[in-house]
Amino acid sequence: MSSSTSLQADLRRLPRAFWVLVIGMFVNRFGTFVYPFLTLFLTGRDFSRGQIGLVMAGYGGGSLLAGLAGGWFADRFGRRWTIVAGTLANAAAIFSLYFALSPTALVALTLLAGFSNGFYHPAASALVADLVPGELRLTAYASLRQAANAGFAFGTSAGGFLVVHSRFWLFAGDALTTAAFGVIALLLLPAGRRASHQEARWTVALAHLRHDSRFFALYGAQLLTAWVLVQSVSSYALEITGRELHLGSLLPTQIYGLLIGWNGVMIVLFELLLTRLTRRHDARRVMALGCACTGLGFACNAVAGGLPGLFAGMTLFTFGEMLTMPMVNAWVSHLAPENMRGRYMGVLGSAWAGANMLGPSLGLQLFGFRPALLWATCGLLGLAAGFILLRWGESSTAPVSRSVAEG
Repeated sequence: MSSSTSLQADLRRLPRAFWVLVIGMFVNRFGTFVYPFLTLFLTGRDFSRGQIGLVMAGYGGGSLLAGLAGGWFADRFGRRWTIVAGTLANAAAIFSLYFALSPTALVALTLLAGFSNGFYHPAASALVADLVPGELRLTAYASLRQAANAGFAFGTSAGGFLVVHSRFWLFAGDALTTAAFGVIALLLLPAGRRASHQEARWTVALAHLRHDSRFFALYGAQLLTAWVLVQSVSSYALEITGRELHLGSLLPTQIYGLLIGWNGVMIVLFELLLTRLTRRHDARRVMALGCACTGLGFACNAVAGGLPGLFAGMTLFTFGEMLTMPMVNAWVSHLAPENMRGRYMGVLGSAWAGANMLGPSLGLQLFGFRPALLWATCGLLGLAAGFILLRWGESSTAPVSRSVAEG
């Protein structure tokens, strides 16, 4: 049986409720207009780099606690209500950002936006594990990411247009599509697994996590890799627009949107097929290679060059992301007991939250001092993340496809 034929067979086996989640995620991510362009929006309002870094850090600060709270809420009260509450609150926060004028108000609203956004993501990831049998989870997580990145690819292109022509709709469109995901979840998604009050306590989960060395190696690697990834919506925007590149009639901000969109297009075209190859290999080695490629892809930005060099760097960056991210979610769903999936996903999400909180601010400071230093740091962090997985990740005794199936 060919790879494409077996992939089609796997996709047909995925349950209907999973495809509802896929549609909701596509709609939500298509409208992710604000966060990728927030740095440019604030620059246009004459905020300093320090103020911009503080506002962006607010987003990460909000999501730092959100994953822990949302993971617990998802385990205790079910995945559907967590998604509904998070998306509707996030829509309100994003729309309100447009009207905020002071740095204090912006930080407060980005804290709320970060919290509400991070609140529902553990529930969505845990719901995949609830709905999909182990042997199909790697394909399922890749499919969900494909939908999210398809939405993101189209959405950033639209966002590049809106940031120039209609900044109000940049915020209103983001809010409407996020709220639409909440309505889809409310009407069409199942509740998902719920734990009893005793089982849902954080003390129970932490006692289990404390002895899980594989999870903490993954956590450390994700923290470093996420720091690199968040530069794509902060310092990377300034790098591209600062080079004053032109492609036909496109402005530098629109070229930035195309480069970010290329990331999503690659994932849509190639990630599912790539998972057919990586599922046969040791999970930690695949993720380690992916972390290294992600860092080295952005290290390429240290070299002065035109659009071909930037597209080559983004291609390597995206290849690393495609190797790492579906495997991470499948591996966590394998490690986590059924009644702790939300909290495991929430703890892992705190690594991303920490990177969102510190990454933009530190990245902008390094960029202001010397851009090449920032991009070289990205390369070193990617390599360090790969080393952590290889040194302390504890190799699985079977390929990820079999290990996850046994989970």
